[in-house]
Amino acid sequence: MTLVPHAYPTTELNVTGANEQTVEFFRTTGCRVYAEVGVYRGFTALRIAEQLAGEGEIHLFDFDDRVAPAAALLREAGHHNVVAHPNSRRLLDSYNWSLMQVLCEHEKPVFDYVFLDGAHTWALDALAFCLVDRLLCDGGYVDFDDYGWTLGGSPSMNPEVFPDVRRLYSDEQIAEQQVARIVDLLVRRNPAYSEVVPNKVFRKVAA
Repeated sequence: MTLVPHAYPTTELNVTGANEQTVEFFRTTGCRVYAEVGVYRGFTALRIAEQLAGEGEIHLFDFDDRVAPAAALLREAGHHNVVAHPNSRRLLDSYNWSLMQVLCEHEKPVFDYVFLDGAHTWALDALAFCLVDRLLCDGGYVDFDDYGWTLGGSPSMNPEVFPDVRRLYSDEQIAEQQVARIVDLLVRRNPAYSEVVPNKVFRKVAA
């Protein structure tokens, strides 16, 4: 098996579709430029597209074999305000490279809502948050999935199911709540952010 350090969970996602907490909160914000980092099958993005009703933009970041069908799902449903940002499954490629490319293309922040639902690991998502911070407009929101998630407790990523996890991570990393580390160390300690939904949604305070 090819080692993929940024493989991330799939089976524990809501099989009925979207992350409803994200969809319901997004509805209250008035945001119009939405980015989703880690799209899986595009269920949440589809619900967001329904909220936008043709306005604004929806940016999708993930593996090319996930972004393409997710974008197709939205377009087949009549939503054409979709921008795909695919990355390969090469060992050191990831959505962070795609986020960097957006930074290169824009001198000013472009997103007003970012749903970060990617690898759930410090190795990828600590940098992802730092990039998202540069791309998030003042007054915008960053939304984290799975605050308490661990590799060891994941139905799809625990070492009993995916043995290569033990080659990729230490025992400490397997047991650690890595999304919580990102939120607690990088977001809560940043005075530019205020907590809106406990352990999940943070608003970037206008300068």
